[in-house]
Order: sequence, then structure tokens, then C-alpha cells
Amino acid sequence: MTTQRAILFLLLLVLPSLLAIAQPVIEPITQNPNAVLLRRIWMVRGQSAGEDYVGSGCGPVGDINGDSITDFAVYYGKAVEWRVFLGGSPAPTTEPIWKRKTDIGLTTPVYGDFYGNGSHLVGFGDFIPVNQGATRAPQIRLFPVEDGILKDSAHLVLDMYSRSKIRMGMDVVIGQNTDGEAGDELIIANGGVRRQEPFIRIPEVWFYRGGSGFQVDTPSYIVYDTEPTRSSSSYTAQIVDLDGDRHFDLVTVGHYAEGYKLKLWFGTETSPWTWTKPDREITLNDDLALSTELAISDLDGDRKPDLASATGYSTNRGLYVFLSRNGFNPRTASFTRSEAHRLLTDSTLIQAMTLPPWNDTTRRVAMLGAIRPGVRDGQLLAFSGSGTGPNGAYDGYYSASQDGLTPGAVFLVTAPLKDVNDDGWMDQINSYFGWFGNNAGIAMILAGGPYIPLDQPTVGVRTEPMADHQRGLYLWPNPATTELNIAWRGDLSAMPTRLAIHDLSGKVVAESVLRPELGSARWATDGVASGRYLLTVYDRSGKLLASTSVVVQN
Repeated sequence: MTTQRAILFLLLLVLPSLLAIAQPVIEPITQNPNAVLLRRIWMVRGQSAGEDYVGSGCGPVGDINGDSITDFAVYYGKAVEWRVFLGGSPAPTTEPIWKRKTDIGLTTPVYGDFYGNGSHLVGFGDFIPVNQGATRAPQIRLFPVEDGILKDSAHLVLDMYSRSKIRMGMDVVIGQNTDGEAGDELIIANGGVRRQEPFIRIPEVWFYRGGSGFQVDTPSYIVYDTEPTRSSSSYTAQIVDLDGDRHFDLVTVGHYAEGYKLKLWFGTETSPWTWTKPDREITLNDDLALSTELAISDLDGDRKPDLASATGYSTNRGLYVFLSRNGFNPRTASFTRSEAHRLLTDSTLIQAMTLPPWNDTTRRVAMLGAIRPGVRDGQLLAFSGSGTGPNGAYDGYYSASQDGLTPGAVFLVTAPLKDVNDDGWMDQINSYFGWFGNNAGIAMILAGGPYIPLDQPTVGVRTEPMADHQRGLYLWPNPATTELNIAWRGDLSAMPTRLAIHDLSGKVVAESVLRPELGSARWATDGVASGRYLLTVYDRSGKLLASTSVVVQN
């Protein structure tokens, strides 16, 4: 393992600074001196040029085997099949537990408890031939999870063409509880729906209501757009609480006759079942700080969403950030460049990305990502959030070449994962079938939290109970020589904020305030006498979370 791989994943939270009024705080994008290479914990890749096409799709499939660890799937183009892998400690397996021959259909699987009874369905896209194979119509096949096994036969098939001769666009498919009632909704955002000839590409968002009556024969409710999009253009949709009122909103971006438009349907107590026309329509242009890719998450820690976008225009390019703490209100915002609260300047950025809270155990403050392309490579930059939002110094980064792999883009398909290596920290899967230009393809998982060398048996990582978790605390090496590393899970019910170390006489030999969001600490023991010591860990209120003995051997 390289020294770089062994660096703890301690991404620093940005320091507070005052924001200017009515003008964005402008900062050039630079590298934090303490920035780290994001840690890769899992990878599969194609073996030779054009023979595998690994990574046309990837994404989470929920917890298949009931071990509380997220599982996931990767698409193999040459084999024309989805393969499902199990998460595990210290890393997921690279041998699939399920394979299914199917066309790609969806680049990310969809899953959820659609019946609201604890059952679990996983959906993969497919196509059926139409007009003697002259064209194709998409469908979604939903497979049940029973007794910890993903079944081989579909439980439900969403096939609107066979039933009604309707062809879906199926640009975005989401499993999410949008109405607060039992059961997740299945949501299909269609950039266009072919109902008849001549075909007019008008977007429709279909909602299949979750609950005991869940079915996929016909949509429970359809949100119709008001104008057609251009042929074969991209269409995106998100279901998020954009305005922070605890009701989900519908956010879409499509390419219309007047140009790209952002459309907003704001949620109420009765949505999505009462959404009709959009509440706001905003045409994207060079005066606005918006592009077609929107990153929406809490970047300033006030439990309200913020918005960021990397503009793709030739002038004033950069990463624009709108912060709720500074008054961002999507119901009234003009989204102009001058209205943004932060501008991180870099002429090469092409996309903003919502990242997991990789370095925050509270999961309150997300990280902001941006893609910087290269001639033969591509780099992900990860910016920490803070009370004043992200600043221009990125705290984490990743590209294939910097990780010792053959250069090539790896971020065509990305999806957040809850936790695939059982350390309580959120992770992210990324893939690209055209990795380094020969179409062998690659899929990989980048991990949050500190590096804990569970994959090195000689290190002797010791686990101890902490905060109601049997393996909440990690200590290594055992015995300690020059230093003792202390790390904790990212999903504890109470987080450590202070530690103390006593000798056997009760004398305090070390004491420190902890930053719980970082997940780890270090006690330098090279100047400490050999012997046994007592380590105690406390939460913010002073409650004892863990107590255990440690041995120093110099």
C-alpha cells in the first residue's frame, strides 16, 4: 500500500469568512495543502480493448442480503448484462452474486419499498423490439428480494408499449417516497413520450403511487410539460426539497425552442398529486449562473438546500454557489451571476456534482464536487462545506492517473452509496465504459471517512464498543509504538468530542478535543513510557462513550 493510500481521509472544513452583499465572493480554485487523493476501495475493469465495455451503468440496489450494508450493480456491455455485488467489510466483493441478461435501458438501477410493507424491489431497464425489430421500446423489469436473495424472475414489468403502444423516454427513473404515505413512489421522467405520429417530444413525469395498491400498468398521476423539447436532447429531473419547506419539489432541465430551461414545481401538502403547470420557468443564458447540471444539497450546514452550478459558457466560467444561509430563495431568485454568493473561478470546469458528506459524520454538510476534464483524463475536485459554504481550496481530488491507473475518464455515470464497506461513512460509485479510450471500461467506488487498515492483518486493528455500536471504535497498532491511531464509525448515535488518556495511577497523560466530523485522531506515543494506559472517550455533553486499555511498547 502506498504512502498516499495510507493517508487518513481527513478533509478539512473550510474556515468562516464574511460574504459580500449583492456580489459573489470570488476565489480562484486552488488545492488545499492538506488535500488528499480520494480513497478507492473497490474496482472492476475490462480486460482488453472493446471486449467488455464495463460501466455503461452503475448504482446502488439497496441492502439485498440484510446485513445493513449497501449493495450495488454494474453493467457489462459486451456480456449485455447487469451484475450485482455485495457490500462488505473491509471492502465489497468483486465476484457478482446475481447476473441478468438485459439491454442497458437505465444507466442507474432503481429500487425501493414500493408496497410499503418492508419488501424490496430492484428495477433494471430493458428494450423490446418493435416493428419486426426496426426499432425498440423501453421497459422496466422489477425483481423482488426474498430471504436475502435477488430473484431471477421479475415480479412486475412496466411495459407501456405492449399495453398501450406508448413509448417512454425514460430519461430519469427514481424510487422515492414523495407524499409521506406508506410506500415509495416509482417516478419516471420522460423527455418525450411517443403516443402517436407525428411524434411531438413533450416531457411527461409519471408517478406510480406507492402503497399496498402499487402497480405499474398505468401511471397514477402525470405531470405534463407545457412545450416540446428538441429532438434527442437531454432531459434531467430531480425530486428535492429545493425551498426548504419540507415538501419535495420537482426540478427539471430541458432543451426547448428558446434554449435550455429550468422548470420548478414547488411542493405542498397534496403534491405530487396536484402538480399541474410549473411555478417557475427560467431560460438559461450567459447572464445566469446556471447550466444544465445542478448540484443541490446543504453546503452551509443550516439544514436547508443550497444550489451550485458550473457554467459551460465561454465567458465568466466557474462554479457559482447560492447559499440558503445568505438568503437564497428559489421561489424569488433571479439566478443571475451577481446574485450568487460564491464564485469559484476555473475556466476548465464543466460540471457541478452533489457529493456525499464524505468528511462529516453528522451528515449535515455535504461536499460539492466539480469535474475538470483533461486531454486523456478527468479530475474530480471535492470542496468541503462550512457555515459560509465552500471556498476555493478543494480538499479532495481524484483522477485515474493520480491513482496510478491508466489515464482516462471514470466519471460518466456516478451515484451516491450509503455505505458499502461497513464503516458507517457514505461512499460513491463511478463508471465509464470508454475508460482510457479503448472501451474496456471501469467501475470503482470512492470511500468516505478515514482509512482504517482492516485489509492489513499484520497491523492488528482492534475494535471496541462505542455509542451503542459493538464496533464503534478502532485502535491500531496494537501495541502502539510511535503512535496510536484512533478512529470511529460515521453512523454512531453519539459522536466523540473529547478523549483522555490516564496512566494506571490515574494521572492524565494526554487529553484532546476531537473533531467528530473527521472520524479519527492520533496520540503520539514516542515520548511515553512503555506500559498500559486507559483511554476514555466522551460526547459533547460529557457522557462517557467508551473506555478501554491500550498498551504502549517503545
